[in-house]
Amino acid sequence: MPALFHAPMQTLGKARECGDIVRLHLGSERIYLLNSPEFIRRVQVTEADSFDRGRIFEKARMFVGQGLVTTDGAFHLRQRRIMQPLFHRDRVIRHVDVMRERTARMVATWRPGQRLSLDHAATDLALAILTDSIFRSDIGPATMRGVRDSLPTVNGGVLTRALLPDWWQRVPTPGNLRFARARVRLRAAVDAGIEARKASGARPDDLLSALLDARHPDSGEPMSDQQLRDEVITILMAGTETTANTLNWLFYELGRDAGIERRLHAELDSALGGRPVTADDLARLPYLERVIDETTRLYSPVWFLMRRLTAPVDFGGVRLPVGAQVVYSSTALHRDPGIFPDPMRFDPDRWDPERSGRTPRAAFIPFAAGRHRCLGESFAKAEMAVVVATIAAEWRLCHGRRRLRERALGTLRPSTLHFTARPRTRPIC
Repeated sequence: MPALFHAPMQTLGKARECGDIVRLHLGSERIYLLNSPEFIRRVQVTEADSFDRGRIFEKARMFVGQGLVTTDGAFHLRQRRIMQPLFHRDRVIRHVDVMRERTARMVATWRPGQRLSLDHAATDLALAILTDSIFRSDIGPATMRGVRDSLPTVNGGVLTRALLPDWWQRVPTPGNLRFARARVRLRAAVDAGIEARKASGARPDDLLSALLDARHPDSGEPMSDQQLRDEVITILMAGTETTANTLNWLFYELGRDAGIERRLHAELDSALGGRPVTADDLARLPYLERVIDETTRLYSPVWFLMRRLTAPVDFGGVRLPVGAQVVYSSTALHRDPGIFPDPMRFDPDRWDPERSGRTPRAAFIPFAAGRHRCLGESFAKAEMAVVVATIAAEWRLCHGRRRLRERALGTLRPSTLHFTARPRTRPIC
């Protein structure tokens, strides 16, 4: 456990050398680490019926409700069928204007030579984009402020409380009290937003309207108010920190390789010609897409997942019983040199379709696969593309090129790194 906490990816890399399935001792508990792409695919796709989400997600459900990320079985399938149309590409592109305008509003405050703490700025930006995409701006500043002030505390505290013993959450520590207050405030703010929308009868083109209008494809039933709240909170939590961390890693890698940065700038200049990015432009930015894919390969948004067996499963001669827990890491898989040659090299061209020996997509699972594949993948990739295009069209984010330390919490975060904002007209950082 200490090794996983202090050096998670190094520990998982060493464990990979032990074989395709490795038994780990976490305190008094034994879990099984899966390193084989075949085994991981069986868990996520081909034998998914033999697994549920396990104890961590059950405990997380106590804090964030019955949203799509924490549920299982028939209920999860029902909710997924209701919500899937909300994240089709034709609906996602409706939010591109919000993504661009929020990003433009942020960079308008920058000045040449300004020092930026991008981890905070990216988190604030991702949260602002999501709240605007869900609620637009018609629910009142107090409700919006309630969401934005409370969500980071809730988001940062759920995994910790899911991993700690049940009795710990009842101890009145400052952290527990802060988390409890933030959780109450977040639920109240989301409830107020839903009630205000229903009372107004308005249906602006946002995610909340889509959720209110969504119906089960078989029964035609809408979601209850409580389920609406749980799904809104789930979207907010799932789409803030993951996107912000990916943007941090992406600009960090751009700052380390001037050649990659120049190619990205050249593509943006050619495709946009100095005008703001639009939804139609996203398909005309293939190199930017490869940069995003390479960032999510090397720094997957969620670095590990756990599942529990609901039926016995044999993994290469190792038969695990009902109740056994398996864990796997998309980040560790993406750094396997047997699958991704020179895995620690940031190389967007490994995703070039014309490159010989192209890396197989089946081993690339930054947003998971199968029934629990992230519904927000299209939204997240569009958001990252719009944010990067808007910033990189005018600015370079420079840093000292030192190696960042990886902090594995709910997501794989970078240690704090300050960037200096330089106009593109200045060729050297």
